[in-house]
Amino acid sequence: MDNVSAHPGERNRIDLTRQTDVQFWCRVFDVSMDQLRDAVHHAGHQAEEVERYLRQKNIHAV
Repeated sequence: MDNVSAHPGERNRIDLTRQTDVQFWCRVFDVSMDQLRDAVHHAGHQAEEVERYLRQKNIHAV
């Protein structure tokens, strides 16, 4: 996963209502739109929490 702080706009908050944010965070986390929405639903809108959730999910999937 890329450096989360690279996002120039909302810093570390993921706004699912903004298509540019969704596209950006999908690229950062290398996930689909559905995976991003699921992660935000479970972890909240803070990028650090979403990243933590995605990492945990990947670990459990292995």
